[in-house]
Amino acid sequence: MTDSEQSTNYAEYSYEKAVTGKDKLKKVLYIIGVILLILSPIFVMLIVRIYTSKAYFIMYIMPLFLVLGIPLAKFFYRYLQNEFKYTVDRSTFKMEIIHGKAKPKMLYETDIKDMDFAKPATADIDKSGYGNVAYCCVSDTSPDLYVTSFKDKNDKKVLLYFEGSKKALKIMNYYNKNVEIKNDLNH
Repeated sequence: MTDSEQSTNYAEYSYEKAVTGKDKLKKVLYIIGVILLILSPIFVMLIVRIYTSKAYFIMYIMPLFLVLGIPLAKFFYRYLQNEFKYTVDRSTFKMEIIHGKAKPKMLYETDIKDMDFAKPATADIDKSGYGNVAYCCVSDTSPDLYVTSFKDKNDKKVLLYFEGSKKALKIMNYYNKNVEIKNDLNH
């Protein structure tokens, strides 16, 4: 395949999930939990010291909590940072999630021809018949919010909300006429 064919049949779009009040609360609770976990040997030492005079063994455990606690806290903090990326490569649609600076993880992959529809998510859609409803979008009120329906590799019906981009939707429309394209997309 030539470079011009590849560029006309390939689109990639990535975006970060918007930080909501719920996400901020999760971060605050996470930080408080990490601090309490790292300081827990001190609390144990104080409690043991009150009831017995042999609290010195805690001094040997405390560095272990610091040495292991801080790297583990950094490792798990990345799960509070979500970025989504989808690619349209010829007739294949792939949705991935990236936690922090980690390697992308595949969420969904489907053939565009197998999609029931892809349309702007302006109307309410009955979600009762779907095995999985996934929100891979910036926010629920994004102006470029799209929704699509397909079966995943486990043969479950998926309703996927994602951010639409002009180039990706045009390629998708070429392979499946049930893909609607809004004229006023931002990207």
